[in-house]
Amino acid sequence: MYLTTSPGSVGAPASDRRVPLRLSRLVSRTFSGGKPFLPDPVEPSLCRMQADLVRPYSVEFRPELLERGERNTFIEMTHELLADLPPLEEPQDLVLVAHTVPDADPRRSPSCYLADVLPGDPLAFNLSDQGTAAGFTALRLVSEYAAADAFRHALVVLLDQRTFLYDTAGARDVPRQDCAVALLFGPEGRAGEPVTRQLAGVAPDEVRATLDAVLNEPDGGGAGRPITLITGQGLDAEGFGPGFDVRPAPPGLPCTGPWSALADVLPEFAGDGPRRLVVAEYESTLRYLCMSTLDLEEGT
Repeated sequence: MYLTTSPGSVGAPASDRRVPLRLSRLVSRTFSGGKPFLPDPVEPSLCRMQADLVRPYSVEFRPELLERGERNTFIEMTHELLADLPPLEEPQDLVLVAHTVPDADPRRSPSCYLADVLPGDPLAFNLSDQGTAAGFTALRLVSEYAAADAFRHALVVLLDQRTFLYDTAGARDVPRQDCAVALLFGPEGRAGEPVTRQLAGVAPDEVRATLDAVLNEPDGGGAGRPITLITGQGLDAEGFGPGFDVRPAPPGLPCTGPWSALADVLPEFAGDGPRRLVVAEYESTLRYLCMSTLDLEEGT
């Protein structure tokens, strides 16, 4: 159970309580195939549940897909992803699972699963209805909870799933592959704590100028560092020109894509000097311009 407490003794400086949550490990994994929906001893409940879930929307449930469909559920992908992380011995304070589309089999919660199998008694919950901004919202919440309750360890899991039991023709931000990404945070790590900003109300024709202003602002810590920009599917990577080190996220991964690309980029700079990594995405429906900045120190 999550309990709020006093933020600390009166007059104690924030630095005495707040430990930066550095990015200690980032892993990404894709999945092919999957298990069939049937035979399933509780299939009737799944069929009714899926029909109820889509009833308020302008899509038609297709029960025949239960007969021939396959899926990697959020639980199954999360279970496999844990094997790619080092043994988690320290108690986790926060577990946050984010996704853009619902689980094909929503009968089990991945955040509840992680709360059961990870050490400690973490605050754990799922985050959705954020479109392609989901990963950025998750990282922003990690920093905000860490500031409020002096958390020392956190795990963020991002999930994309390609299986749907209804027609997705014409829909935006539909995953084309099953993918899971884990970002592990603690007092020590390969990169500094991400600084995440989400600017609301940014019109499409304002995106480039706004992003340029952020990339070029003199904030002190990033002065003189080379910058690598990782762009999500809502940004035109080619539009930045040859003067930028731009790495586009793989297509068809609206939630995990930018962070999967970050996982590929990090080893490239291992042992190099200081560098700034900026992960950016534009969520056009919500008009959110999202940016997460990570600073790599020399030798990381």
